Amino acid sequence: MSSPNIPQRGQWSTSLGFVLAALGSAVGIGNIWRFSYVVGENGGGAFIVVYLLAVIGLGVPLLIAELAIGQRARANAVAAFEQISGAVPWRWTGWLGIVAGVTILSYYPVITGWVARYGWIYLAEGLPNSGGAGFAAFFEGFIADPVQSVIWFGAVLAAAAVVVAAGVERGIERASRILMPVFVALVILLAGYGLSLPGATRALAFMFAPDWNVLREPKTYLAAVGQAFFSIGLGMGILVTYGSYLPNNARLPRAACVIAAGDTIIALIAGLMIFPAVFTLGLEPTHGPTLAFVVLPEVFAALPAGRWIAVAFFLLLLVAALTSVIAMLEVPVSLVMEKWQWPRPAAVFVVAAVAFASGIPAALGFGVWRDVLPVSIPWLDLTDDFASTIVLPLSGIAIALFAGWIWPMADALQSSGLASAQLRYIWIWLLRIVLPGIIALVMVRGLGLI
Repeated sequence: MSSPNIPQRGQWSTSLGFVLAALGSAVGIGNIWRFSYVVGENGGGAFIVVYLLAVIGLGVPLLIAELAIGQRARANAVAAFEQISGAVPWRWTGWLGIVAGVTILSYYPVITGWVARYGWIYLAEGLPNSGGAGFAAFFEGFIADPVQSVIWFGAVLAAAAVVVAAGVERGIERASRILMPVFVALVILLAGYGLSLPGATRALAFMFAPDWNVLREPKTYLAAVGQAFFSIGLGMGILVTYGSYLPNNARLPRAACVIAAGDTIIALIAGLMIFPAVFTLGLEPTHGPTLAFVVLPEVFAALPAGRWIAVAFFLLLLVAALTSVIAMLEVPVSLVMEKWQWPRPAAVFVVAAVAFASGIPAALGFGVWRDVLPVSIPWLDLTDDFASTIVLPLSGIAIALFAGWIWPMADALQSSGLASAQLRYIWIWLLRIVLPGIIALVMVRGLGLI
């Protein structure tokens, strides 16, 4: 009989609840603008073909591996690798994922706070129609304001902590069942509005018109692989942790395909939401993160009922970001609960407090700490580069090598849940050879070495 002092592991109550939670962890702020931007810069429809092949051939196999490791061990993202590896000291694989997730958790809620703040401003009063320069000045002033940045950053962490503290089924799963349908409804509604605008034809060409000449460029393939890998949320310990809450009879390949397909479809629909409006006003869509906070407010100011479209848009962004923050918070919480046998509320409080403290440099790095930090670029950008170009690729390579070489082959093949022997052996050799090599190329490219 289990001791009452030892926290019990949670479990998803339904497959749908798990899929919605996992999809929520994958779909984030970057899906709303970055995917479409990368598509347009890399050949439109031709890039999408390469991207889909990368998702199927590389993203889904690694996704299955992470879920299988979690389901097999039924432990946190560090202990899972320790249990399966046995005498082989591969615990560090799990720690890579923890480091990646915690690093992202130190700045991602800051950006989410910006989103929440913008949504509240539009709901309460609306932004003034002051032109592009005015919107840029407003954004720069907001992120430089230490009080506003910290308050909204803290509010986002607190909201995520409340959900995680309620547990897997009553907290994360229940929140995902509410938030993800709201998210899907909003993105479809706004995409439908976008397609009714005059710029829709140009937006469709920007996203989908094939430029087959780009297939001669190696950077197109590397960009597609990088987008496929990072968009699904691999390498952060989230999928291992979420997989550990799955029952033994869960069908991993089907779940992995649904998660990957849902993430891709939402990214495409988001492009149909944003770019018709941008092109209608003749604006430049290649703005990266500032698209949401500088360019789109100018678009909203010029559209009929633009204020309420803005409210819906920032609510959409907030839901996408909040579900990702919840997932990132759950990973270290699961580790603390099992490693030190802490009750969930205490673990959530400590992890959230540490995340808040570690996020202060990112929250203040555009204002009062701009000249205090020992770097010439904002702390948020520095930590983002560290996570995305170094730790996440290393984590992905380590997980692939672990599942392909360290995990006993018979056990790994059986745990994959793949139906045929041929698919199982293709999966294992993708993990052993293909995935590590390609992710390493993406990492080298991200570091600017090629």
